[in-house]
Amino acid sequence: MLSSLTQIQLLIITAIFMALSLAGIAVAIWSSLKKNTVMSRRLSGVSKQDADFIPNSTAATPDMIASFGRHLTLPGPEEISKIRFKLSQAGFYEAKSIPMFYGASVVALLLPVFGLLAFWGIYGSQLSAEKLVLVAVIFIVLGLFAPSIYLRGRIKKHQMQAREGFPDMMDLLLACIEAGLGLDAALSVVAKELGKRFPVIQINLDLLNLELMAGRTRPEAFKNFAERLGLEEAKSLNIMLKQSEEMGSSLGAALRTFSEEMRTKRMLRAEEKAMALPAKMTIPLILFIFPTILLMMFLPAAARLTDAFV
Repeated sequence: MLSSLTQIQLLIITAIFMALSLAGIAVAIWSSLKKNTVMSRRLSGVSKQDADFIPNSTAATPDMIASFGRHLTLPGPEEISKIRFKLSQAGFYEAKSIPMFYGASVVALLLPVFGLLAFWGIYGSQLSAEKLVLVAVIFIVLGLFAPSIYLRGRIKKHQMQAREGFPDMMDLLLACIEAGLGLDAALSVVAKELGKRFPVIQINLDLLNLELMAGRTRPEAFKNFAERLGLEEAKSLNIMLKQSEEMGSSLGAALRTFSEEMRTKRMLRAEEKAMALPAKMTIPLILFIFPTILLMMFLPAAARLTDAFV
């Protein structure tokens, strides 16, 4: 039946399906935003006449996605806690991060469907059913795993930045402790000093200071700090501080030893990358550089032989 339709008819059918789908999604998002606007206006005590003169702050796309995500059926508390932890590792600390993540996941599932409809309308008559099914599976898999892949990439990027700046953080913390500052004041100074170069460390140190001011114990606050960063160095720092506090040893001496160990590890990582460079350069040398050198060496001889035989 599909083969009997012309390409123009397929495009018309695809456009109708896409228009209906987009209209349904637009109505759902508009109703959710309107409900949020009315509820916010009632809670703030603003009348409808006054609200007409107030600019709508939910016009931005992230806020729209977050408002749409709040009206979805979210999973249980355990799954939400896991997602919140991953989002904090990726640098999303706002309260709307969880509904925004689930809203973006739904949008990522719907967009490939529209792309598939457009692809089917344009090239459906030229492709077999097997290829159309393969394209559909590829689009669905991309829409299903794209948010998680993006989140893992953000987490890896933040961990690399935190690992790079962790030795500098330890050096500054040691200098502040030896200058006579307490640990809490030293953490605040280190957060301000590292803010421009390593914003990931600054944000996590600010959260650490907020937890300490809220009354959380120091081992618990440093444990959360280490889990947010996802670094073994941060976990080792938590254990070292806990043992130093329990045994009553000098905090400055313990930090000096730990800081030297961090600098040694950074030097070892740099040497490891330098040692792995020749092995990584082998394939580019074989594929690109060696053929070019051989071509430059044998091309004049080949030209002379060609002239001699001709």
